[in-house]
Amino acid sequence: MTPTVSNQLPTDLQALVNQTIKSLKDLVPPTPSFVSDEIQDAVFEAVDAIDKDMRALNLAIHDNPELGFKEVKAHANLVAALTKLGFTLSNPSSLPTAFVATYTHGKGGRVFGFNSEFDALKDVGHACGHNLIAVVGVAAAAGLKAALKARNIPGTVKLIGTPAEEGGGGKVILLREGVYDDLDACAMAHPGGGYGPSPWAGSVTVGGPATLARAGFEIEFHGRGAHAGAAPWMGINALDAAIQGYTAVSMLRQQLEPTMRVHGIILGSERWAQNIIPNYAKVSYSTRALNVKDCLTLRKKTIACFQSAAEATGCTIEISTPEDEIYADVWNNEPMALSYAAFMEKTFGDKIQREGLGTASTDYGNVTYRLPAFTPNFAIPSPLGSGNHTAGFTESAGKPEAHRLAMKVAKGLAVIGAKFLSDDEFAKETKKAFEQWKKGLGEPQAPAVSDEFEML
Repeated sequence: MTPTVSNQLPTDLQALVNQTIKSLKDLVPPTPSFVSDEIQDAVFEAVDAIDKDMRALNLAIHDNPELGFKEVKAHANLVAALTKLGFTLSNPSSLPTAFVATYTHGKGGRVFGFNSEFDALKDVGHACGHNLIAVVGVAAAAGLKAALKARNIPGTVKLIGTPAEEGGGGKVILLREGVYDDLDACAMAHPGGGYGPSPWAGSVTVGGPATLARAGFEIEFHGRGAHAGAAPWMGINALDAAIQGYTAVSMLRQQLEPTMRVHGIILGSERWAQNIIPNYAKVSYSTRALNVKDCLTLRKKTIACFQSAAEATGCTIEISTPEDEIYADVWNNEPMALSYAAFMEKTFGDKIQREGLGTASTDYGNVTYRLPAFTPNFAIPSPLGSGNHTAGFTESAGKPEAHRLAMKVAKGLAVIGAKFLSDDEFAKETKKAFEQWKKGLGEPQAPAVSDEFEML
């Protein structure tokens, strides 16, 4: 009689093997999962279908640059495009050029938001590529809307139009006025220079700040005018005070940490004449540092340079430190950021850098302090030396290749939005990671941010 060979292990040994396998799996970081092919197809088809319209919208914004809070044409074009795409438009804020575009499918579900910026810079236009940021937001929202409909996923998509990122803190104002209150998570993307054939696809920093915090201030100096030839001793020179403070700040820079920045300009020349002792001058400055607390400490030191100069010259001063000009450092939500990076690499072959500190600042940092959010950077081809805030980058931001890359990024953002709305476990992980970071319980580098929440 042939003996029977069993493939079954004894129960206690099988349990031990299972536990060992589980323990080993716990040591390996999980591979981010993605959405179904049906959801991805719905997103891609929707974005591709509106590509020509998005290119026209992109150029309409790019070729008509408008400064912060005055983005009238951009606002009108964005609202028209979103209305055509089936979104409900509203503006629950005090900012005339802000908007919220909303689409809800079914009942219940979570709310995922995107952000569009559309203000330009003085003299150099869309040198930060906000025309691209605007259409990435619209296309991503349209892609996610299509996914909800195609797969009958309950949830809400919102696109928030945020004015005045380049100065004025549009998102800071919208946060204060409750515009973000009902969002469960949100995303946006920002272009940067990719020299020559674009050696890097983009980045989405995790485990540390992605940008520096920034705090702005202005100081007005009031002196006394006098004839510069006949009686200069009768004057109190406000320009001297501004220059003395400027020089003191330049000396302060020698003792700053490598990640700290101080930069600014002297204003008031429209009131000056070369034969009159200037009775007025103004400085406009910003400080930057790794976090809000250090940034405000640095701002205090910088202001002291100008206060001392005013006292030395006999001027009086007025100091303005608007809360809307405090931009927090960006902290990308790790589950969403890593899933985005993995998706872009798997789908498009883009190698997304996961670490590195950008020394720019954005009011989107304040959003990342309030709810789970992330913002990848993506590279567009630009000439060597033509990084953001240069005329060369303005030209690059209007090119067809920049638009093509923006639409690819929009697909990635929409897929992560669909993952968040359709995958309960992923949404839970996303929110848990945010709460841990907020309490300082996440990565060792993460701060305990309670004090900074109070500052923002």
